[in-house]
Amino acid sequence: MRRTLAGFLFALAFAMLCLAAGGFLLQRTVLDPQVTADAAPSVLDVPAIRKELTSRIADATAGSLGRSTIEVEALVNSVAANPEGAKILAEVLHDAHAHLIGQQRAPVQIATTELVRIVRSERVGDMPPLTIPVPRVAVLDIARVVLRWAVPLAAIAAVVLFGLGLAAHPDRAGFLRSIGFGLMVLAAGVGVAGYVVPKFLVPALSDNVWARVPPVLADELRWVTLGLAAVLLIGGAALVASAGLVRQQRRWSTPISTYRYGDERRWG
Repeated sequence: MRRTLAGFLFALAFAMLCLAAGGFLLQRTVLDPQVTADAAPSVLDVPAIRKELTSRIADATAGSLGRSTIEVEALVNSVAANPEGAKILAEVLHDAHAHLIGQQRAPVQIATTELVRIVRSERVGDMPPLTIPVPRVAVLDIARVVLRWAVPLAAIAAVVLFGLGLAAHPDRAGFLRSIGFGLMVLAAGVGVAGYVVPKFLVPALSDNVWARVPPVLADELRWVTLGLAAVLLIGGAALVASAGLVRQQRRWSTPISTYRYGDERRWG
């Protein structure tokens, strides 16, 4: 009975831990605009995202510059491909991501001073800020709000349930086995939340070009995510193997009961 209760508590604990760890990773990829700003060169390497920015900037400034849209777009492309130019556009990428997840309600705009730096001409100094249309994805907005309180609560619940399971578990080998399988499940949760969701699920939620930002962030952090998942998987497998060794060692060390039967002696 105690073993069943302990196993149930451990299962709940690792479920809460998966929620906490997965939510934390999502908050650092899908739901963190600052990560997008920091990864601006990689984000701008996505042709569709770069095209969205360069074409809108070229269309808005070509008249003031007295040049064709194609010429201005080529100029902006060269700026975006440069690391220093990517830094100029990093704030725009930050605001676009923030608007996508509902963190920012104000429209995404490129200030006039930034336009001057991008097209390298004071001729656009009298232009109003350029507004970049970015939709809000309701699912990401809801996830952002829910995970804000769900992650810490799930982490606290995981600690409490783990402590209760530890107190209730009567068997050392069974305890190691439960922890091992729990770590292996956690490894799968980390891989799904840290890579699969931002890489494949988020782009499926919207066909807008800005929904392609999270996959870039997933690729930027993939070695950290996959490395963490691998460590958890190997650690879990090692604990499961250790549980088997402990069980086997205990079986061999248990004394064997012997029964002595007295010989029946009969006198004829």
